[in-house]
Amino acid sequence: MKTAALCACLAAPLCLASPALAQSSLGFTQAEARVGAVSVDGDSHANANLSIDFAITGHHGLQFDLGLTDQATGALGSIDGHLYMVPGPGRKYGLFGHLADLDGVDATTLAMGAESMVDLGRATRAEAKAGIGVRNPGSFDFIFAQGALDHALSDRLGIYAAGMVAEYDEPGFSATGYEARIGARWYLSAAPVVIDAAVGRSGLWGEDSLRAETVVRLSVSLTLGADRSARAPAERQMFRSVAPLAPLQLRGLE
Repeated sequence: MKTAALCACLAAPLCLASPALAQSSLGFTQAEARVGAVSVDGDSHANANLSIDFAITGHHGLQFDLGLTDQATGALGSIDGHLYMVPGPGRKYGLFGHLADLDGVDATTLAMGAESMVDLGRATRAEAKAGIGVRNPGSFDFIFAQGALDHALSDRLGIYAAGMVAEYDEPGFSATGYEARIGARWYLSAAPVVIDAAVGRSGLWGEDSLRAETVVRLSVSLTLGADRSARAPAERQMFRSVAPLAPLQLRGLE
């Protein structure tokens, strides 16, 4: 019930906001409102995300991501900012910043780094990002990298492989977190809606290791202004959200 309520509350304002954004004269290019759920060995939690992209010059843009996740330790809110450059067709590069805060707990995460997205052909696209960060209190330092490879089977169906790895280091805790998954995205022809389903494994290596667990993700997105095709080029795609502490959050450790 809690999961369903969170999805309903978040979906309504995100969807209602889209028509207003479409009429913006401030360089708005596209937006995506997404609601979904993540299941870790049968324990499910809801999440929602709103991503908005603006063109600030002919070759530069700003993307903002707002996220809210219901997890075992409380509601986790996040804000990402991406400042990027599009030097030519099929390429975009940039810098990102990430801020996340856990409701009801003194726990704030800050991260920053660089990212890129490149077309490897008409149907294949690669995305990568890497950065450093800190979680307070305790000055919990980490470095991380995320990557994905997307391939369009048709205009309406795409598949992908994605993963991340992060090195966590603080007094009393040392581990390398990871997640790897494969998924598919279905672009509906009758509406600006995308359905995303993925399955993968996540765990911790090292001194404070934990066994890998199965992670299942399912989401539905409403898009505005975006190319409604799995073959859209890199310059028309938005960067994926930043998730440096995902292996810890999936297990209720953050």
